[in-house]
Amino acid sequence: MSTLILIPARMASTRLPGKPLADIAGVPMIVHVARRAAEAGLGRVVVATDTD
Repeated sequence: MSTLILIPARMASTRLPGKPLADIAGVPMIVHVARRAAEAGLGRVVVATDTD
């Protein structure tokens, strides 16, 4: 059996719209999160977003 790591990324957040793309040290927040998830080595990493 394989494990899937699903990261929800809502662009329409009410408190901070566009939060997944917020810049942290020159890199979008969602990239930081996806990298950390991949480094955990638990399985495939997928980002689910509400935009195309």
